[in-house]
Amino acid sequence: MNEHSPTDPILSHVEPVPGGLYGDQPYEAALADLRTAVAEVSAALSAAEGTSAEQLMRYQQDLNRAQLQLRPDDAEALQRAHDLSRTVRRYLAGGAA
Repeated sequence: MNEHSPTDPILSHVEPVPGGLYGDQPYEAALADLRTAVAEVSAALSAAEGTSAEQLMRYQQDLNRAQLQLRPDDAEALQRAHDLSRTVRRYLAGGAA
């Protein structure tokens, strides 16, 4: 497997553009948190089976939906994004995947 293998989650290589439109803003931090969580779930899915895989797919859908719904002026959505990312990481750390 090389650095650009198709099984390697692409989002693990994506970073917000420094000084972008919302650079150094809570929006960028929330978006980066969601993207990192998506990459972690994608990586865990390759080894998951059964109910663990089903839960990871639900988390993946939730994370993707949260990215689409995220708005720079919606403080509650920003907080929900961070909360969801933490929930996913706790699930992954619990050895469920």
